[in-house]
Amino acid sequence: MAALPADAAVSGAGLAGLLRERVTVSRGDPVRDAQGGVSAVFAPVGTVWAGCVPDGERRWRIAMRPCDVAVGDRIERVAMQLRVVRVLADPRMPDRITLFAEEEP
Repeated sequence: MAALPADAAVSGAGLAGLLRERVTVSRGDPVRDAQGGVSAVFAPVGTVWAGCVPDGERRWRIAMRPCDVAVGDRIERVAMQLRVVRVLADPRMPDRITLFAEEEP
């Protein structure tokens, strides 16, 4: 896949040209195990087009159209799972949101 410009996810560039891959947004649902511990079972919320660019080591910046996504959700890409650490909705660009995410081990 061709690299996107470093500022593409937050620039005024045309959004449709940035959204080059399908990703699945999943949300964790806390579940208790037999020992009383809690773990999250992730269930898909939706599949959307996104533009993903590296933003440092094991960090990613993701542009997509506004959808139901929150901090702590998981973005599933080809062979990679990312945990959303920040969601940015700029009122100057209401056609998109920018997510900041970190790779999960």
